[in-house]
Amino acid sequence: MRLGTAVILLPVCLAPLRLSADDGCAPSTQSTPICTVIADAAKYDGKVITVSGVYRMVIHGSILTGTACPKDDVNLRRATNWKGDKRAVAIIRSLTKKDQFLSVDVVSRGIFRVAHEGQCFGQNCLRYEIEETELLCAAPAKTNSSATGSKRSAPSTP
Repeated sequence: MRLGTAVILLPVCLAPLRLSADDGCAPSTQSTPICTVIADAAKYDGKVITVSGVYRMVIHGSILTGTACPKDDVNLRRATNWKGDKRAVAIIRSLTKKDQFLSVDVVSRGIFRVAHEGQCFGQNCLRYEIEETELLCAAPAKTNSSATGSKRSAPSTP
């Protein structure tokens, strides 16, 4: 009888834990919201951080922003030694397949930098940048409205 029970339970125990993309990224006490980082940018300048925010592609790159600070975009640039969680990469590809400018909630690790006088980052000449070394998690953005800075279409030019 024990053998029968083990055989029945074995496939359940070996099955990988599958979370729906709708479940979002698991909250991590080790990730800092991007808005918190921006609010005290000097403290984080030049440091490796684990950060959560809203990822969005732009014409020639990508940015990270937060729902609490939608006007503060951070240039997101992949490091040469970049690595991404396979599930997180698959989620981003799946979500942005039909709409490349769709927002995605992410948790990433990288070096945060603040632009100094006469300096800026990325195509939009942004004040902040994260040189992303690792993509840890991705999930559909909780909202995709312009009120949160998570626009669903390409940014318009003035």
